[in-house]
Amino acid sequence: MNELARRRFAVARWSALGVLVVVGVLVAVLATRPSAAEQVTQSPLLGKPAPALAGRTLSGDRRVSLASYRHRWVLVNFFASWCTVCVAETPQIERFYYSRPDGQRPAVIGVLYGDTVADGIAFARNEGATWPAISDPGGNIASNWGVASLPRSYLVAPDGRVVAAILGGITSSQLDQLLVSKAARLAATAP
Repeated sequence: MNELARRRFAVARWSALGVLVVVGVLVAVLATRPSAAEQVTQSPLLGKPAPALAGRTLSGDRRVSLASYRHRWVLVNFFASWCTVCVAETPQIERFYYSRPDGQRPAVIGVLYGDTVADGIAFARNEGATWPAISDPGGNIASNWGVASLPRSYLVAPDGRVVAAILGGITSSQLDQLLVSKAARLAATAP
């Protein structure tokens, strides 16, 4: 084997090794990522009326309250601009929101937690979040909802009860499955 062939073989061998390492890391990440079932977590709020949630939007242009969305599914999402999982999750929530026709869309309310309003506004603009978000400067809203880490989301049924608590990031398809299963369960128990 001449010198050029030996170098090509060495480059090919190292390239193959690099690809194997990348594939191995990807498999490890996917294998250790929590499933949707693990992300839907226990909460003392489950089955109970959702805590009050109201405030002015981050831009200050209007008032938002959970009570104004009575008789509609609502996803309450606690987020911050410094939360990398929140950055990844935001387009998924947006896709979830727009995947349903107008009359069947769940509402989404964001709650900015542990962050400045200016950073929250920049986050919403940069990540394409179109739902209303309010600030929680003292952490009282987060405390009432039992939020200790981000992201954290809650699915609130049309009757105002919390039916799911989601710890960590979630995808659009996982949100769709969760909504469909919870809606079916509520329909099965309706009088």
